[in-house]
Amino acid sequence: MMPDSPVGPLTQALRREHAEVFRMFRAAVNRLDDSQWTRGEPSWTEVPARTAMHTLLCVEYYIAPSPDGFDWEPGGLQCWDAPIDQLPSRAETLASIERLAAETDAYFTYHGDDGLLHEKAETDPQGRVRFAWMIYALRHLQHHVAQMSAECKRRGLGAVVWG
Repeated sequence: MMPDSPVGPLTQALRREHAEVFRMFRAAVNRLDDSQWTRGEPSWTEVPARTAMHTLLCVEYYIAPSPDGFDWEPGGLQCWDAPIDQLPSRAETLASIERLAAETDAYFTYHGDDGLLHEKAETDPQGRVRFAWMIYALRHLQHHVAQMSAECKRRGLGAVVWG
C-alpha cells in the first residue's frame, strides 16, 4: 500500500462489493455440472464456459498495469467461437475466480482511497480515475454473473442468491 493512500471507506466498499460478486460468480459456476458447463445454444451467451471466459478476461484487463500487450485471445482463442473442448473447465474457472478475486482485492488495497479517486486507470480508454473504472468493472462483472445465474435458472438449477 502506498503510504499516502490509506485504505479508507471507499476502498473498503469496493473490496466488499467485488468480493460479493465474486462469491456469486463461484456460486453460479458451482450450480452447473461438467456436462452443462459447455452446453448451450444458440448464442455464445448461453454456454456458461464462454460467458465465464469472457468475464474473467475482462476482470483481468480492468486491473492490468497497462493495455499494452494484453492478450484478449489467450492461446489464440476468442470466447465466442473457441471450440468447446478448448474452453476453460469449471475447475480452471474456479481457480481463475480465486486468483482474480485476490488480485482485485490487492489492487484496491494497494491504491487506497487516494489512488482510486485521483489516479487515472491505466486500461480505461476514456481516461477515468480508478474509482470510476472499477465501478464500471463491477457493473460489467455483475451483468455477466446475472447472465450466468439466469442461465442456471433457465436450466432448472435455481438462480444464485443475490447478496
